[in-house]
Amino acid sequence: VASSLVSSVLFITSVRVDPCSYGRAAWPSSLRKEGKLSSPMTFLGGMLAGCIETLTVVTPSEMVKIRMQTAQGKTSGALSSSSVFTVIRHIVQTEGVGSLYKGMAPTLVRQTTNQGCRFLMYGRVMDEMRQRDAENKRRYWHSFLAGGIAGGVNVYINTPADVVKTRMQNQVSNLRVATTHIDATTSAPPKMIYTSSWDCLIRTARNEGVLALWKGSKARVVRLVPGQAITFGAFGFFESFLSRHI
Repeated sequence: VASSLVSSVLFITSVRVDPCSYGRAAWPSSLRKEGKLSSPMTFLGGMLAGCIETLTVVTPSEMVKIRMQTAQGKTSGALSSSSVFTVIRHIVQTEGVGSLYKGMAPTLVRQTTNQGCRFLMYGRVMDEMRQRDAENKRRYWHSFLAGGIAGGVNVYINTPADVVKTRMQNQVSNLRVATTHIDATTSAPPKMIYTSSWDCLIRTARNEGVLALWKGSKARVVRLVPGQAITFGAFGFFESFLSRHI
C-alpha cells in the first residue's frame, strides 16, 4: 500500500499530467487545427509524459512493490512487512543500484503507450461529449466518464507489456527463494528464466499461448476504470473550480 501510495499519489500523477499539459501547450500553431492539437501530437505529448514518469518514478516503485507483494520464505518474507525504504536498501545492497531499473524496457513501452492512448482517448471523448451537450459546454462529470473509458481501453492495449514487466522484475526474487531450497550436492542452482524482455515475450506466447500476455487484464480493468475516472474527474473538477475562484 505504501509503495503504491507514494508512487501513484505523491509523484506519478504530477509527473504524468504536468509534462503532458506543458508539451501540448508548447506545440507550435502549425501543428494545430482550429486551435486544437492534432491526434498524433496529443498522443506524442502523452508518450513524453509516460517516458518521464518511467525514468524517474515508475520503474523503481514498481520494482519495490512487486518484491514486497511476492516475498516468500523467512528472509524474503520479512520484506513483505518492511517499509518501502527498507526494501529499497535491501535491493540495492544485495543486487546493486541498477537492479531498481530492471524491467525498464517493458515498463517504458507500457507507460508511453499507456499515457499516449490515455490522453488521446480522454481528449477525444471529452470533445465528443461537449459537442453533444445542449449548451456546448464541458461538464465536470464528463471528465469522470472520459477518464473511465480511457482507462478501460488502455488495459487491453498495454497489458502484454505489463505482463512482461512483472515477470522480468519478479524472476530474480523467485530465483533467490529457489536457491535457498536446493541441495547443492544433487541439484544445480536454478537459472534465470528470461534473458531479456523480448525473450520473456516470446517464451510466454510460445509456452502458454498468446492470450497469456493478457493475463490479469480483468483485474486491471477493475482497478483502472474507476481509478482513471476518479483521477481525471477530480482533475477536471478542481481545475475548473480553481480557474473560477483564483
